[in-house]
Amino acid sequence: MNKKRVGMIAVIVLLLVIAVGVGVSLARYSSTSTGTADAQVATWSVKVNDTDIVQTATFTLDEDDIQWSDSEYIADGYIAPSRTGTFSLVLDTTGSKVAVQYSIAVDDSALDDYAQINITRVNNQAFNGSSYTGMIPLANVDTPLTIPVQIEWTNDEANNASDTTIGSTVTEFSIPITVTAEQYLGN
Repeated sequence: MNKKRVGMIAVIVLLLVIAVGVGVSLARYSSTSTGTADAQVATWSVKVNDTDIVQTATFTLDEDDIQWSDSEYIADGYIAPSRTGTFSLVLDTTGSKVAVQYSIAVDDSALDDYAQINITRVNNQAFNGSSYTGMIPLANVDTPLTIPVQIEWTNDEANNASDTTIGSTVTEFSIPITVTAEQYLGN
């Protein structure tokens, strides 16, 4: 029995030696490596009339920004029946690395009491709603986009009484305009 026991122990020891040898030989061909993957973040930059709207929520236009149609009967810088004026929104996305979708919302409720005064065109297209939407493709983000907005006081004999009231009681009015820009995703 002793011989059998010694033989069994020898077989067990031999199996352990083989298992350790196989484990060590496999370990010789194993290695570990770590690394990092860098991804550049696309720049987002949007200015409206030189105001960085990424950093601040408001931009300002004043009466000096409006180019009025010529009239020998209306003083320069003023709106009156039959006059149109155009101001420009300059959307500058220079440096952006994504295409841009934008919308221009006009809160013309400031004109509710003056039905004859309207925003009539945005970006040289008829405007008969409350917003205009456009897109700047990636190829054009480094070129500022000038978007003309036209305001018009329609001259209509039926409005004479209202025109007189406006001209004798109102010195100025404001029209809130909101420009929203977001990444264009092709939809």
